[in-house]
Amino acid sequence: MIGGRRFLMVYPQFQPTMWGLQYTLPLIGKKSLLPPLGLLTVAALTPPEYEIRLIDLNVRPLEDADLDWADAVLLSAMLPQREALFAAAARAKARGKYVVLGGPFSTSCADACRPHADTLVINEAELTWPRFLVDWSAGRPQATYATEQKADMTRSPAPRFDLIDLSMYTSVPVQFSRGCPFQCEFCDIIVMLGRVPRLKNIDQFLSELDAIHARGYRGQITVVDDNLIGNGRETRRLLAALRDWNESHGNPFYYFCEASTNLADDPVLLKALVAARFVLVFVGIETPSLESLKETRKFQNTRGSLLDRVRTLQNAGLQVMGGFIVGFDNDGPDIFEKQKAFIEAAAVANVYVSPLVALPGTPLFERMGREGRLIPGEEKSHTFISGYTNIRFPWPMDVFLDNHRELLSSVYRPDAYFRRALESLRRLPRGGSPRGWWRTLRSEMGIFFSVLPTVRRARLSRRSLGSAWRGLGGTARRFFGGLDPEFRKATVRFVLRVALSRPERLPWVFHFICMGYHFDRMTRERLLPDLDRRRAALPPEAGIRQTALLQPSSTV
Repeated sequence: MIGGRRFLMVYPQFQPTMWGLQYTLPLIGKKSLLPPLGLLTVAALTPPEYEIRLIDLNVRPLEDADLDWADAVLLSAMLPQREALFAAAARAKARGKYVVLGGPFSTSCADACRPHADTLVINEAELTWPRFLVDWSAGRPQATYATEQKADMTRSPAPRFDLIDLSMYTSVPVQFSRGCPFQCEFCDIIVMLGRVPRLKNIDQFLSELDAIHARGYRGQITVVDDNLIGNGRETRRLLAALRDWNESHGNPFYYFCEASTNLADDPVLLKALVAARFVLVFVGIETPSLESLKETRKFQNTRGSLLDRVRTLQNAGLQVMGGFIVGFDNDGPDIFEKQKAFIEAAAVANVYVSPLVALPGTPLFERMGREGRLIPGEEKSHTFISGYTNIRFPWPMDVFLDNHRELLSSVYRPDAYFRRALESLRRLPRGGSPRGWWRTLRSEMGIFFSVLPTVRRARLSRRSLGSAWRGLGGTARRFFGGLDPEFRKATVRFVLRVALSRPERLPWVFHFICMGYHFDRMTRERLLPDLDRRRAALPPEAGIRQTALLQPSSTV
């Protein structure tokens, strides 16, 4: 009913992806990686007279009773959720509900979403959602709400974490800034959010941590900024305050963030990041080819050695996760071997090597359109439908697919994965003396097992550590019992090698086993079969083979 006060927020399901951990989640008693921060923020922007329910379809199914309760159904999604978004919207419409679509996918692909919605609320919700609410309450909502302006982050409210069960997720997201100062040709972040980072104030950020802490959550916090160090000066101020906050609250959280590789060039900022309990960082390495980096305007990766930068981050105390891309115009036939050699030398265990994709609205998308290199259909829909790549590479597709398959097979083979993981642990700082060794182990235990009641105290004694290990016994047996036999063998060898060479880092083995198990199954059961299907679907003609439109798939 238009003007009604019951809003049902629905977050569509993700199909398994490389970073989604869908294969591991059941083994650790979780349902999803992250809750929908965007919908939680929209809920906070909504006046209290509205009743709001939020259903994450990654956590539980959508029931007819849920839809019948609502006056309007609000959906937000990212590109990989496209089909699930449309299916949920169709189901809501079939029940006679008013459907509102928003979020990153609707913003970048409004034309594709319009037929599925009564209203599109796009761009940044702090500016567009209040306008919708005024019209909704007056009974005259418009078809589209959009703006070219950027939101003032200091006026963004704390997300409504009370609407979800935080225990269902492996991590809880928070945001400090939006935007990135760089100009990578393939990146849609600078298109949607701008190149001037906009920041919350520090007290505002810490108050969100207070709210999460008050709900009893302990464990990993993901700072979802696309580049946390986009404004280095303000990030240093945040980290100093965050370190104090951590200590005053008994160190309840550890942190994961995304940053550009030039973090390694700022030793003060890097030290502050580690001191604030950041233990994981994702960096966009993309390619070891200098010419390809210049081609895609990722100039921040062209200054100095990327291998040295990765090692600097590791030596400081960060585990590095990396994104890599193949398919640039300047990539030669040896790029796959170069990527494999770089990943091994960098000792980056958690990686994904994807084909180049021209995301809608990016400079790459516009250039591929001008050059006539978008796969037929993509240039009209302004959305990524093929599931693999939407551009024509300058070399034969069959060769590309064969090489990509071989690279993924070798990178995610359990022995290769755990070899990189072990080397990455060896690069972390050592405790030094026996006292330092014990302090490191105790800290690692506090980080990785902080979600368990037996080890929620920040300062762990030998007795509490023993209790923690015993409490983990049943969980460990269930976990290892769910592993494939070959992967289990590689896991045992890895654990023994860590115990012998870096025993103070033993808690890290759970992180790598969880990630590695997902990568292994995802590769064997989805990525490689998908590449094989695409390879078999190529037409035999050599001229067509280079630019063939491959059949859509949701598995990559």
